[in-house]
Amino acid sequence: MPRLIPSSSSIPKTYPIPGYNHFLTPLRKLIFDYDAESPSQHGIRSFIRKPLINLARENPDVEFVVRRMKRGKAAVLRGHYVNGRDKVICVNKLEMDGVRNKVDLLLNSSGAKIKPLKNLTLEAAPAAESARGVWSALHDQIKDGQGYRI
Repeated sequence: MPRLIPSSSSIPKTYPIPGYNHFLTPLRKLIFDYDAESPSQHGIRSFIRKPLINLARENPDVEFVVRRMKRGKAAVLRGHYVNGRDKVICVNKLEMDGVRNKVDLLLNSSGAKIKPLKNLTLEAAPAAESARGVWSALHDQIKDGQGYRI
């Protein structure tokens, strides 16, 4: 079957506009995979009908793709980011609000790998102030137990 290629006049051209109001999200493509007949995927089907259209209008720099999967497959959201990474979230058995929260999670994410903070060691810079402050001879303690002399 021959592949149809759209003419160049039908593809809108985009022009970059400098400024802080023109932030582009790191998310490039958001794919909705769902089964049209599964009762556990009612939430994603209801999200696709109405809120997805408004979301696509609000985010013109993100490509939204809706695909039907084979029967028996779980509904998933796939986010593809500028840095080449992708995130996959299962939205099976979620209501429409839960699907919306997961879509917002993908939209607000940078796509960077999650780094564990449990065993992270922090080192102070060579000229950094210590945790107890800077020692000075002016803050020396008086010998009579009167406190500190300034």
